[in-house]
Amino acid sequence: MKPVFFYAPALKKYETDYITSEKGWKPISVTGNYCAFNCKHCETRVLEGMEDGSTKEKFSNLMEKIYKEGYEGVILSGGSTPRGDVPIWKYTEILKKYPITKIAHTGVIKTQEIADRLKEAGIQIALLDMVGDNDTIKDILGQPFTVEDYLNSFKFLKKAGIKIAPHVIMGLSKKGFEGDMHALDLLKEVNPDAVIIVGLMPLVGTQMKNAREPSPEELSLALKKARDSFNVPIMLGCARPRGKAYAKVEKEAVEEGIEGIAFPTEETIEYAKQIGRKIILSNACCGNIIHDFLLRVSVS
Repeated sequence: MKPVFFYAPALKKYETDYITSEKGWKPISVTGNYCAFNCKHCETRVLEGMEDGSTKEKFSNLMEKIYKEGYEGVILSGGSTPRGDVPIWKYTEILKKYPITKIAHTGVIKTQEIADRLKEAGIQIALLDMVGDNDTIKDILGQPFTVEDYLNSFKFLKKAGIKIAPHVIMGLSKKGFEGDMHALDLLKEVNPDAVIIVGLMPLVGTQMKNAREPSPEELSLALKKARDSFNVPIMLGCARPRGKAYAKVEKEAVEEGIEGIAFPTEETIEYAKQIGRKIILSNACCGNIIHDFLLRVSVS
């Protein structure tokens, strides 16, 4: 039975008897709280919990601190430019100085040049949501892009030599559950290196504060479909609804052979041990499942 990876980056406060997020990889926003788009489900609220790396001085100091404190990697993120991408590439010369793993939320990549610049900056793994229909992109995300633009983003990144870990947000599509599941079908076109399933979390103060969360059953079905559709690591990611009703999603993920879970409950970790799955604890971004699975499982 293959091992299961449990991740606890510093994206939120998290503590169990097995692992905490105290030493988790740090998320840095290269734009501070700025984003060119006002996505109804986020409205830049997500950026508020990240380290502010919006100037060269701030970013350089953060990277130096992270490196000196012995972190093996960093999560680079931020708001989008009007063109769609998160401008991580503007700090290429700083990033080149630090031999650590660099995982990035890239935003929409419109040209091969931008993808190549991210590769030059040392980005090894790219994270980007896959949206299954144009109406959701226009009306929920407020972006002038298309499904094809999202698919092309992954193609540009792969051509540049960057591994891709698409996220599918269950509960986001205007077309409902079937719209979310269609996003998984579309990913077959880009041969992802991992697939991460997450769930809409209605945030207080946003236009979608009263939106319906995906049900536990919907999350489980998405994980099963991803497992059946792709021969790559499948993750239950960090952004998802919590509570007693969702605990069974983690248990079913362990039973289904899902390779990793971010911020699992303590009961899930114990259940994995109970059924004989070796557990591996990590403070990395869960997108690092790509490296972890290749280096620690496939070659063992």
